[in-house]
Amino acid sequence: MEQKTVSVKTSAQIRAAVLCGLFAAFTAVFSQISLPIGPVPISCSLIAVYLAGLFLPVKTAALSQLVYLLLGIIGVPVFAGFQSGAARLAGPTGGYLLVYPVIALILSLSMVIYDKKLARKPLAARAAYIVSAMLVSLIVCYAAGTAWFTVFSGSSFQKALSLTVVPFIAGDIAKIVLCTVVTLSARERLKKTVKF
Repeated sequence: MEQKTVSVKTSAQIRAAVLCGLFAAFTAVFSQISLPIGPVPISCSLIAVYLAGLFLPVKTAALSQLVYLLLGIIGVPVFAGFQSGAARLAGPTGGYLLVYPVIALILSLSMVIYDKKLARKPLAARAAYIVSAMLVSLIVCYAAGTAWFTVFSGSSFQKALSLTVVPFIAGDIAKIVLCTVVTLSARERLKKTVKF
């Protein structure tokens, strides 16, 4: 019985490690889908960060984004434009990157509540909850990224908002809609298949 328990634990750890690596890789791939329009590029990386939080258990979700950042720090070209290095995190977009594990953590914790209280609710209620959770995480992302950019550039908070938030709102809303649709259609099936 004890051997079976150890085997189950080991299997769960392997699953978590695989999922962690997989979502770190997703973030790296989605980060390359970007459009440099100014000091902060339009990037699809948030899609991968959102999905990590929406689909993975709490620790695995946050860890997947920490792995992504660590890969970039040690020189693997995972950041937008195939860039890497600790200097990238100290640059104008560093605040947005550093908050990725927090975003994944917020969303994963939100989905724990979702599984307990909303999983059987009507579709509209579930969708509204998921959208709300992503909006909260987006506000955290905007706040951290804008504050970092303000310190880095020496510009006013208002000017930083006009450069780092306003041009991205429409695209970020589209990402939230996309991730909500994917989550509602695939999350339950994936949970049953992967058993995390």
